[in-house]
Amino acid sequence: MKVTIGITTFSKRFDMVSTLIKQIRTQTQDPIIVGINGEEGGNFNNDYRKQMLELCAAYDDIYPIFFIEMRGLAKLWNTIVNTSTTNEVLLLNDDVEIVGKKVFDNIYGYLASGDLDGITRINHSFSHFLLKKDVINKIGYFDERLLGFGEEDGDIYYRFIKNNMSIKGVNIEGIINLVSNVVQDHVKKGIGKYSLWNREYIYGQKYHVDFNSPYRGLFDTPMRQVIEDVNCYPLELYHMTKKGDV
Repeated sequence: MKVTIGITTFSKRFDMVSTLIKQIRTQTQDPIIVGINGEEGGNFNNDYRKQMLELCAAYDDIYPIFFIEMRGLAKLWNTIVNTSTTNEVLLLNDDVEIVGKKVFDNIYGYLASGDLDGITRINHSFSHFLLKKDVINKIGYFDERLLGFGEEDGDIYYRFIKNNMSIKGVNIEGIINLVSNVVQDHVKKGIGKYSLWNREYIYGQKYHVDFNSPYRGLFDTPMRQVIEDVNCYPLELYHMTKKGDV
């Protein structure tokens, strides 16, 4: 079984993504899509661009996608999923290490079991998770109005609950989530390293606290959705089902 591997990264984490790609390639030759984020004002460092191109060119089946200016994590994830040619996608942060020798054997075993029916978090974290592209097309992609970083998990979790679906979990040994605090300097911080914009959008605009709501999800309290979801890519499912006829 083949899976598309998606990695998100930016300039200050070049060493991390280099290590991660090397570790992945010792276990699988499945395609890797690297979403490479830009900087404030579109000031993309040309030396970094060359570094990333050289890194990707050193291995087969690695496909970089450059964002000239900084975009939110939701946009990067959506673009990777949208670009993938497989229905199953493994999304990884760049601050992840693959240290176990059978990590991908275990991932393929999980996929072969048929348990993946939407999103499955690995080791209870959205730093590494599996998803099915057709399910994301059905319930909607990650909300690209999250222009920074953080809160994407609670938002998509809420949508799964509304659709009477669950986000599953699987434990896979040998994956280490480093939880790096190396972040883009110009992003306004909310809680910890996460974006103030995303925090205020989720808790101040899209959702309101409502103790009568049956939906809690990953939020601290029951929440009621105020701003409706939008489908960022309404024709992707059409492409998926018709591309063999072209």
